[in-house]
Amino acid sequence: MTARPNFLFIGADKCGSSWLHKVLSEHPQCFIPPAKDIYFFDRFYEKGLDWYLRFFADAPGQARCVGEVCHDYLYSAQAAQRIARDLPDVKLVAFLREPADRTFSHYLYMIRSGRTRVSFREALESYPELVEHSSYAKHLAPYFELFPEGQLKVFFYDDLRAAPREFARSIFEFLGLEWTDSLDYEGKVRPASAPRSFLLAKALKQGAALARNLGWANFVGRIKNSSFAFRLYKPYKAAAKPAATDEERKYLLAALDADLHQLVRVLPQPLPAWIPAGDDAARVQARPDLRSEVAGN
Repeated sequence: MTARPNFLFIGADKCGSSWLHKVLSEHPQCFIPPAKDIYFFDRFYEKGLDWYLRFFADAPGQARCVGEVCHDYLYSAQAAQRIARDLPDVKLVAFLREPADRTFSHYLYMIRSGRTRVSFREALESYPELVEHSSYAKHLAPYFELFPEGQLKVFFYDDLRAAPREFARSIFEFLGLEWTDSLDYEGKVRPASAPRSFLLAKALKQGAALARNLGWANFVGRIKNSSFAFRLYKPYKAAAKPAATDEERKYLLAALDADLHQLVRVLPQPLPAWIPAGDDAARVQARPDLRSEVAGN
């Protein structure tokens, strides 16, 4: 009998999903397909559940965790409903990153993928998803409504950067995986880089989209992680890596201010410094299930 996923990484993008895919794919008690981002619950749901479950046909019977890493599920309320219906007991993992940093990283990825060559400020106006994908509270809301608190765990990219081994340990504890010292927790999986050929990068991105439509997501995953693919891009040197200006960061954070204040209300755990200080009463009003926890603080 084909295994059903018992965990999903739902997003956000540019927050460490490639690192998570690599670490979990190497863990001896975990099975995930070679494909990162199958996009079943948001883009390919019409292909049917049997089509999706074939990605997990090779999962060994002794695997404690079977699942996938797909950073776009977070941005689809319909995907949340479908997951709740088809995988009601699944554990969900989300990563969040300081939103201006996430947005700029998303912009650099668009350049890497051959989608744009305009300036960052122009891209913010031309590609609404840059800011939209940093609206964390808005997109987490359907998941908090549909899943009990114990099934959805939010982690912070800050903790991954500061202490990747401890970060991995906390994920393993949530997923029910044993700790192992043998994995490379500190290695960078896909550092920020620029395409050596903009047109070739654009063609490869379009080819990958076509392959996914044909059901060849695992093939795309293997190509993306091959040495051939890495030779097509040139990692930025530390001193030359582009960065958002102070003015651009202020513009972004102003646009996201209301969502960040709402995020304070919906997240139960200690919050990183980039999330504004919140009012406990407001948090309880938004999440009545936190009443006992807040009262004990």
